[in-house]
Parts: sequence; structure tokens; C-alpha cells
Amino acid sequence: MRRIGTGRAALGAVAVAAALVSCSASIGGTPAVPRNSVQTEVATVVARQVNQPVPKVVCPGDLKAKIGTVMYCSLTAQGSTTAYPVKVQVDSISGTQVHFSIEVSTTPGHFTPPS
Repeated sequence: MRRIGTGRAALGAVAVAAALVSCSASIGGTPAVPRNSVQTEVATVVARQVNQPVPKVVCPGDLKAKIGTVMYCSLTAQGSTTAYPVKVQVDSISGTQVHFSIEVSTTPGHFTPPS
């Protein structure tokens, strides 16, 4: 995976550029950001970052509100069937706001954690 601070790239039919951005989402009574909120935030931020239509993002569950927590989701651009792994990592927590970074892989497929 590579990181881009403020760069732009095409999200066209199958190409997805790596993007590293910071997001925040509110947590309710449980110490986690609901899966739907993470998926929506990731899709919206990535679309804005690359100036393309909102992609489909699927995450395996809620994002635990603990600094350092990492979750891997998948991203599929509109009009494509190719999925790219997305690393979502909690960077900080401020009250009920969970701030997390998003890193989209430049290599399609499913993420395989290091051994």
C-alpha cells in the first residue's frame, strides 16, 4: 500500500488510487463506530478525495473505538467488479468522536494480514 497526502487520481472503471485521509465519526453508547457509519464515511471521503462517484465499501463489522484498532474493508468503484482492500485505523478519540485514517491499496484483491 502506498500513501498519498493530498494527491488526486482517477477512480475510473477499475483503477483506485491509494489515499490516506483522516475521518471522524460519532460513537453511541457502545465503544465502537457502527459498520454502516464507517462504510458511508470511507466511501464519501474517498469519492471526494479522487473526485469520482461514491464507491461501494463493505466492512466486516463495527470499528472498535480504541486507538490503534485496524479494520480492513473492501472498496469497489462504480461500474467495476474489482475490489480493493481498505485499511481503516483509529488514530485518536475525542469525546464521542473517533478519528480514523483510510488507506486504499493499489493492488486489487482481499487483504491478507501479515503472519
